[in-house]
Amino acid sequence: MDLYENFFTEILSFIDKYSELINCHLVDFITENLWEKCLPDNLKKQFEDIEKLKIDLTIYDNKNKDNDFSELDNFIDRVNYLNLKNNPQLLKLEDISTLIADDHCSWRDFYHNNNDSNVEQNFMKDKKKYEIEIFSKVIGYLSRLNSSLVIDVGAGKGYLGTSLYKNYKIPVLAVDSCESRHKSAISRQKLLIKKTHQSYPLVQHSVQYINETTNYAELVRSSFPDLNGHDNYLLAGLHTCGSLAGAMIKSFLNSQCLTTLCVISCCYHLTEECLTDKCKFTKNARMLAQQSVERISNKYRSSSPSLFYRALLQIILQSLGIPGSRVGRGAPTESFPVYATWALKKIGVDNNKIPSTNDLNELYETYVDHEWRMNAFQYLRVHLGSLIESALILDRVVYLLRSNKCSKVSVVRLFDPIISPRCYLITALK
Repeated sequence: MDLYENFFTEILSFIDKYSELINCHLVDFITENLWEKCLPDNLKKQFEDIEKLKIDLTIYDNKNKDNDFSELDNFIDRVNYLNLKNNPQLLKLEDISTLIADDHCSWRDFYHNNNDSNVEQNFMKDKKKYEIEIFSKVIGYLSRLNSSLVIDVGAGKGYLGTSLYKNYKIPVLAVDSCESRHKSAISRQKLLIKKTHQSYPLVQHSVQYINETTNYAELVRSSFPDLNGHDNYLLAGLHTCGSLAGAMIKSFLNSQCLTTLCVISCCYHLTEECLTDKCKFTKNARMLAQQSVERISNKYRSSSPSLFYRALLQIILQSLGIPGSRVGRGAPTESFPVYATWALKKIGVDNNKIPSTNDLNELYETYVDHEWRMNAFQYLRVHLGSLIESALILDRVVYLLRSNKCSKVSVVRLFDPIISPRCYLITALK
């Protein structure tokens, strides 16, 4: 546990040094002069030198010896060192077999001999298909340890449950708090039966709001009254939103019937909860944890112009006395005048108060030199976001370890983060 605790402490210490950079809001970049306010002088000076050379930060290589940007290079090196993806204790997909002692079935053999390749996949988008194929194999493999049934929390349309039963004949209780998603899951299962001529007698669906006091044993008994077997259940959650992951972890520790935990978190911004007393993050910080360095780097492009346009719009909103207005998504981005006019009308600003196209163009030209700096500013923040996600994951891991109720706790980088950015699986065995 000490290794995780120490790593957790190191991350939090580094994050604290950049708290202003992390906790600010990009819409205030110009109006609050965030470049001067939040950026350390040494990095600011180096970015100004980089700006003169017109270097694209999305493909910046801190190992390029032709450049001498030591402050930025040191920042990136430190972030990479602290990033959970480089933690020596982190497991990869091929390491799943280490989770089970005295395992008689090779994970490699199990993985390659269980191919989910029927028409069911046509009911999923490519990203979901990829996630379900991998996650269901992991659950199928781990369930052989001592689990008689899988409880899929936040089940959505029931993709995991039908995949587990079809491939491994594992009974599954699919639980979701939303009535409409519950109905969609049942409709989808009926459609599968019609299309594939296969039945799913041991996949049951339940509408239930999950919290740390949920009685899972009672849920299973009410859904499977005739099921014979031991009360040893695997609690699973694929991309559980907000506080759901924390509730599952607490339930796992407090429920005797739950013997295995497999949870992948998502939507960090929808909760303020941390399980340990070591950290507390603002909503802005948690929103930052949702960013993906890998996806941004893979696309080889700078930030969307809408970010800069929104910061420019804030100047207008401030002059109108409505700086807290929300614009939302869907704005056109072909030019700032088009964006600003659309946004102001959406907010409900009177037409006679909307600046002319010429005035909007003039505003853009006045601040256009801020765009590169804003992208550089966000470049640093996105890298810090990867550490915030690392800290949120480690907060949950440390909480599990401190309980002294688990025989094994591990973190697995389960998915390719370019395809599925929320890729960390927390597993625990009692």
